[in-house]
Amino acid sequence: MPLYTYGGSPADVLTNLQGDVVPDYPLNIRVAGSGELVTALYEADGVTPIGQLRSNGLASTAPGGIRVWLCAWPQIEYEYNASGGRTVRWYATGREVATEALQAATGAAALATTAAEEAARALTIATNASALATTAVTRADIASTDAAAAIAAVQSRLGAAVTVDDLPPVIYDAHRGGAGEAPENSMEALLASRQYAQVLDIDARLLSDGTLVSMHDATLDRTTNRTGNANAVTAAQLASVRIDPSTWFAASYPDLPVPAVEDILDRLGGRYVLTVEAKDAASIPILAAMIRARRLERSVLINSNTPTHMATIKSAGCLAHLWRSASQMASDNPVTIRNSGADLLDIDINGTDTQITAAIAQAYPLGVWAHTLTRRIQRDRALALGCRGIITDYPAYVSGAVPRRSVSTFGAAGTWGPGYVPSAGVRPVLDSQGRIPLPAPVSAAATDAVVLYAGEVSPASASTTINVPFSFPVAGSTGWSLFSVHVGADDAETVLSGTDIKHNGYTCQVSNNSSLRVYRDDQASNTSTQLANTATGTVLSANTTYTLRIVITATQIILSIPEVSGLTTTVTDATYRVPWYVYVGRNYNASAVGLVNIISISAT
Repeated sequence: MPLYTYGGSPADVLTNLQGDVVPDYPLNIRVAGSGELVTALYEADGVTPIGQLRSNGLASTAPGGIRVWLCAWPQIEYEYNASGGRTVRWYATGREVATEALQAATGAAALATTAAEEAARALTIATNASALATTAVTRADIASTDAAAAIAAVQSRLGAAVTVDDLPPVIYDAHRGGAGEAPENSMEALLASRQYAQVLDIDARLLSDGTLVSMHDATLDRTTNRTGNANAVTAAQLASVRIDPSTWFAASYPDLPVPAVEDILDRLGGRYVLTVEAKDAASIPILAAMIRARRLERSVLINSNTPTHMATIKSAGCLAHLWRSASQMASDNPVTIRNSGADLLDIDINGTDTQITAAIAQAYPLGVWAHTLTRRIQRDRALALGCRGIITDYPAYVSGAVPRRSVSTFGAAGTWGPGYVPSAGVRPVLDSQGRIPLPAPVSAAATDAVVLYAGEVSPASASTTINVPFSFPVAGSTGWSLFSVHVGADDAETVLSGTDIKHNGYTCQVSNNSSLRVYRDDQASNTSTQLANTATGTVLSANTTYTLRIVITATQIILSIPEVSGLTTTVTDATYRVPWYVYVGRNYNASAVGLVNIISISAT
């Protein structure tokens, strides 16, 4: 059984979160990747079970390095306690992994050299030695191949951490872990987004005892089941606090623990590139020490909105990520911002083309990334201007990594699918039955529009059938008034208003008294032309499922409610036939106060 050697070098001294060498804290050895505890440890002779790993005595409080020791695993993780009782892990590779492979490579290279020399001598001999020369050349080729394979074995077995140097030309960054598709800043969001994004983004908030947790707000109020300032509680007190997605994400979503930044670094650091926004200036040195202790200096960026913090981050040996809002970009001097020393500039997609291109011209080492994108039309603009990174709440949708579905998933899953983006205000919370409850707009203002883009069923084909089953708890004019399904030429926001047309398409409506209406929306003229309006019919019943069906052919738009006999209208209009982006929404009506519950959305 081969054994691999660890420890015995000045670098093998463990540090705490402040970067200081720690005394003889308990130390575990685990198999890299699996986390299996390794108990068969040996002294340098490879036979004697090891008594202790540290170079100082068990009762000593002085710093101690790790003695030379051996085990059967080529890659391991040291695990030790840091301040506050938290565990820290960092990776090590047995020296023989590299040594054996490099020896093989060296031997193969030497054989290649010898063979080549033999070939040269053989080729100088007379014709009767040509066979020997051919054999020697063949041996040289084989030896060269063996050398290349041995060197590749070294690289593959070392298991190097993923760093910013491994990022592709276009980068997708899951903002707050992918806040549109999973509960923000949770471990669950990060794990869900890693298959769609190359960079995982979190916020770091400082507690009163110096613990860093993944949380955006300064208070617990919005995202957890408690209230109060985050910096007024300790890690021990936070242990009983839970992220409460049922109040702001989906009613049936279970409570989740608030993850510590250390836990995120231990679980995902080195496996993915992370960017961590230091919400408190005092957290920067603590965060930098965590990163250094795990040897993740090129795998984790520290993010801040303050240019002067860049020098602090860089002097701590870490990568600096600077973000700027649209209002800040309006007064920023691009050269001054570049001189802050940031490795990455993160600009607001709401900035002007001129501001964005001026920032890109400064040539940051990791490029310019754009935040916080929710739609592909924004992505396309950012990439066309020269941005390298796309920071998005919806990484699955915006990246295009998830194929379009013909039927929505939110009803069955009880949680949002990819790309359900509100046009204004806050997205509604899925109810306990997995329905989308659309409230009535509180005013006719665009900022109060209740319009939701259905990304996972978009874009549908130019000729398609769209079905949106819906219900409402209160019938009549005091209940819900108009409900709309809009099909647009792109995924830009819309307000379903005849006074502010965002893109070309058609808006189809049903009213509480079963009137059907079809409008053509023309962006260039900023008009919405009514093409059909059926006569007032029977008031639709409360707590009953109806379907707003839109059939689009090459020449017609057919609108109907299949559950109501004879309720249909047909429009002959072929002005627009594009891949359709589907929206559901409510139009403003002063008497409408109730909900329209969306049960599902399909687009064939």
